[in-house]
Parts: sequence; structure tokens; C-alpha cells
Amino acid sequence: MERLKALIGRNEDKVDFVSYLITIILTNKEFYSDEILFRDAVEEIYRTLRSEVVDNGRKDLIGAYEKAVLLRAVVSGPIESTDKLLLEIKKALIRWE
Repeated sequence: MERLKALIGRNEDKVDFVSYLITIILTNKEFYSDEILFRDAVEEIYRTLRSEVVDNGRKDLIGAYEKAVLLRAVVSGPIESTDKLLLEIKKALIRWE
């Protein structure tokens, strides 16, 4: 995150930072060419929104967090079929029973 903050050069609250980071990604197509930086940015978006929703109870950000989960999955690798994803979720849940 520090590398991202240094590149952006802004220090704001977490949600404003994520918003600004998304604006930078959308308006600077060269950002996509640095795959590691792009993945770091997506991970930062995900972690920040997760923290705000789960740790801080920001229910108003649930929709954004859900979309960040999907974005993170897309960036992490190829998306499998919905059936395969559901089975993987089920397997993960069984471990907790």
C-alpha cells in the first residue's frame, strides 16, 4: 500500500483513498501494464473494503465490498464455472463444521 500511496501522492481516509485509487486505475490505462502494481491495487481495495465492512460495521459499503471480492477473484486467475466455484465454497465450509 505504501508504494501505491507514494505513486498517488495522497494521504486521505481509507474509503477516499480507495475511491481515488479506482479513479487512477480507470483513467490511467498504463496502470494495467504493471501487473504486480495492478494486483497490489486490487488487493488493497479488497482489504480496505473488507476492513471497513467487517471490522468497522460499515453496512453502506457491503455492495462495494462484494464487488471487490469478485474483482479480486478475476484478477487472481481464471474464473471457473459457477458450479465449480460453489463446490469450492462448499468444501471450504465443510472444513469448519
